[in-house]
Amino acid sequence: MASIYARGKRLWCSLKNERGEWICKRTPYFVGNEREATKYAELAQKVLDRRRATVIADGPLTVSAYADYWLEDRRTRGVGSAGNEEAHLKKHALPHLGSLRLDEVNPVHVRDMVRVLRKNEIAPRTVLHVFGTLHNMFENAEIEGKVPRNPVKVKKGELPAKVDKDPEWRANATFTVAEVERLISDARIPVERRVLYALKAIAGLRHGEAAALRWRHYDREMEPLGRLIVAVAYNSDRRVEKSTKTGTTRYVPAHPALAKILAVWKISHWARIYGRAPTSDDFIVPARTMRPLNKSDMAHAMKEDLAELGLRIEAGKHRSRGGHDLRAWFKTRAVEDGADSVILRRVTHAPPKDVESGYLRFSWAVYCREVAKIRISAESRGQVLELSTDFSTAEQRARNRWRKVVTPPGLEPGIAA
Repeated sequence: MASIYARGKRLWCSLKNERGEWICKRTPYFVGNEREATKYAELAQKVLDRRRATVIADGPLTVSAYADYWLEDRRTRGVGSAGNEEAHLKKHALPHLGSLRLDEVNPVHVRDMVRVLRKNEIAPRTVLHVFGTLHNMFENAEIEGKVPRNPVKVKKGELPAKVDKDPEWRANATFTVAEVERLISDARIPVERRVLYALKAIAGLRHGEAAALRWRHYDREMEPLGRLIVAVAYNSDRRVEKSTKTGTTRYVPAHPALAKILAVWKISHWARIYGRAPTSDDFIVPARTMRPLNKSDMAHAMKEDLAELGLRIEAGKHRSRGGHDLRAWFKTRAVEDGADSVILRRVTHAPPKDVESGYLRFSWAVYCREVAKIRISAESRGQVLELSTDFSTAEQRARNRWRKVVTPPGLEPGIAA
């Protein structure tokens, strides 16, 4: 059992390495986060145990065994894509290659796997992701000396083109201005969810970025528009805060409509819903447990909200309209209303790495000017974050249930405002 201890403000752990020797390892956590540090140490020990098992195990190392070791190592190092990589391997690759010896896999095995996946009508993007994950795993095996060379390669034409399985869904995975205005202003939608939808639609934030946004990340004193600092994101699978998808910090202007929503939310609603006034370290839109909102919970909640408003839920044969489509709406609507897409890209994504982009250093006023071009209203009957007449009763019932049993954690999407 790994032990946790402090060195100054940093937490360290004791682990047993591949040779059975005790070693000291620094965790990414500080005093006060002992629970997270313990989970980190336990996962790190599992990786070392797996390595020790592969060193002393009798018999050949299989693809399945190495995949378990590789995935555990990725999770321990906090690689954000580890969850998706596990799905790629265990659902698609290992059923075909898992029982083979790691060092006997050759390009023919990989080619046959790709052909079977395509024959089974797996989405082209999924096939490409599976191939890419398998290539990365064997690249690591080659570096570690487990295989003489990476066998994951196929001739041109074997891999599918990068297209959607349903070519019609992207055109349907969007919203109209009227639909977005209803999502952020209709009193039938719980007020906290209206705020979350506004952060996604009017600021273009990913769910993890919106869920991890704290009040200290909102500087409403900036001119000409307030500033949202997008520096961290919440990983719903691992339930931890991490860096943003690109690892960079972005600065997003608070559109005038969003600024109104945030002002009313903080002054008139936040304390009533959560039982106290917000501090700078509180999340702007937390769950009732004061933890970040889970992505899957909010996906279910959004379907219910769309249904409540009588709006379309489906975006195609295989997916529904969701929160990430609000982010796409932000970029699309801004350009349609006259914003410069080159400038707007710096608001939604990390700067491109080409030489020319390195010379483009826009002022804050320019970013604000482009975002402010979006024409949208946050008001319903002249009010921002209006409440329905039966809201107080429904909210009290919700609060009572949250205090007793929370299912799913911190969210009860069936309770409407």
